[in-house]
Amino acid sequence: MVKKGTDMKKNAVLFFFKSLLKSILVIVSILAVGVISYKVSYQYLSKQLEAGKLDVQEKELESILDQAKTDEISKNLIYVVNDKQMITHMMLEICNTKTNNMDYITIPTNADYTIPAKMYQKLCVVDEEIPQIVRLSKLRRYFSDLEDAEAYGYAELIMEKLLKTDISYFTVISQEIYDLHYQEQKMTTQYAKVLDGSGQSASASPSPSEQAQQYNSSVTMKVMVLSDSFTNQLKDIAGDETKIMAYIKDQYNQDGIQSNLTVYNKIGYIESYMKMDSSLYHYWALPGEYNGKLFTVDTASASKFISDIENVTETYTTPQSEEKSVPAKKQVSSKGKKIIILNGSKISGLAAAKQKTLVDAGYTVPKVGDYTQEVLTRTKIIVSKKKWGADLTTYFKDPQLVVGQTPDGYDIEIILGTVDAN
Repeated sequence: MVKKGTDMKKNAVLFFFKSLLKSILVIVSILAVGVISYKVSYQYLSKQLEAGKLDVQEKELESILDQAKTDEISKNLIYVVNDKQMITHMMLEICNTKTNNMDYITIPTNADYTIPAKMYQKLCVVDEEIPQIVRLSKLRRYFSDLEDAEAYGYAELIMEKLLKTDISYFTVISQEIYDLHYQEQKMTTQYAKVLDGSGQSASASPSPSEQAQQYNSSVTMKVMVLSDSFTNQLKDIAGDETKIMAYIKDQYNQDGIQSNLTVYNKIGYIESYMKMDSSLYHYWALPGEYNGKLFTVDTASASKFISDIENVTETYTTPQSEEKSVPAKKQVSSKGKKIIILNGSKISGLAAAKQKTLVDAGYTVPKVGDYTQEVLTRTKIIVSKKKWGADLTTYFKDPQLVVGQTPDGYDIEIILGTVDAN
């Protein structure tokens, strides 16, 4: 009896240890697989990072691709593509719903661009064979494995970097449709040369001579303009909401045209389209220069040029002149700012008369008074902030606009001179 019990105890202990050993072996195996998997994954990710194909600190490129959007000032990147997926022409359409202006900037496709390092790392994830120096005409072909929407979306991102501007959406048209709707015209565009590379003028408050020097660059090229027949077609539907809506729907539904902006959102611009005159569209050449057969984009000047077009505040009322010059810069309105007028001419009633003129024009002038110092010949406009007051200069004869201290409670001080009494 004792021996049998002892044998049973031994067998139980042996079974326990065998089971324990099996469990340990299973655990060791699992750990080994985990370690091996970790090492393999680590090595792979390390190689990818070293190769610049992953950037764990940045958002995935897919999430950076913005959806097409409608803006007060929309910028539509138009690609003209042939049957070999080559971009033969490109232009930036700028539709300003505040002024109802339409501008087109031709972008030469025989231009090279070096993609910034961070962006290039992300693009390599999409297509590892994409070169860092790209030819604009080949932007679609670099993403040949992708669907059109994605491929042209990535091309749009590259163009945003090149032009240093946000693009609202893109439109792709076939070479056949381009030939029907557009023609080429040799034009010269004058633009402000940005010398410091910042996209801003070299001088914060340039003198007239400095301004003249800044606008001393020009570029001559064949610019895409609407054909006469297409312009006449647009004139026929101008001002008719029903016709314009039908036209937009027809354009979006025909073969050879695609866009990442929906028909519904496109129709959102219809109010502006109704007010536009196609004969007043403006056409521009992109700042840069030709070097042999290749075009080199002046990135900083191009960015400023596009910004200047966006910032035009007046509606175009006359056809564009043959010599294409950079549009007028935006003026910050002084309406809503508190203005005080002091009579520095010693001529009775002048301050009250100028007050009425400005109030009738929509300005806020709650107070007038006398200037107690010397008599002034030229009117002086003193503003507390640099961008104010430019719109007020049109109401006076050769006024002096300066930044300085204004009386408490007022944004702008106007001291009248004798020249404005005549």
